[in-house]
Amino acid sequence: MIDRAWAPSYQFLIFLAGTLREDGSLPCADPEMASPLGHIHLRLGMNDNIYYGGHIGYGVRERNRGQGIARRACLMVAPLARAHGMEELIITTTPDNLPSIKTIEHLGAEFEGNTKVPRYHDLYRRGDKVVSRYVWDISRVAPLTGLTPLVPTHWSDA
Repeated sequence: MIDRAWAPSYQFLIFLAGTLREDGSLPCADPEMASPLGHIHLRLGMNDNIYYGGHIGYGVRERNRGQGIARRACLMVAPLARAHGMEELIITTTPDNLPSIKTIEHLGAEFEGNTKVPRYHDLYRRGDKVVSRYVWDISRVAPLTGLTPLVPTHWSDA
């Protein structure tokens, strides 16, 4: 494992199609209507944080849950992960987070097992003592083209 605490990542806000103007501005003055539905993060590489926290992290606002938004967001970042040469993505959740487990299973990810989080880890300090690890095979997803990766080829180049 790479001994770096943090990994390069992409972070996206999730909006309804048509919410943003072409220039990225919000056309709506009502902040509630213009608020993102949620977010998704794609972390690259492998280190201690990714082992326990996963390559993908997402959250959906409570009023927008149950609509498949997190699953669709995961499907949208898979080609980006492939463009970085990734063939599998680790997704973790707490064993009692049934909506997240449902999302992960709908992606076709395989349950790898429950893993104790070490005391030194941020997740442990947040109260997450155990995570359920899933592996999502994205090897058949076509990679995003035209991307120049922002990540160094070798960690020593960073």
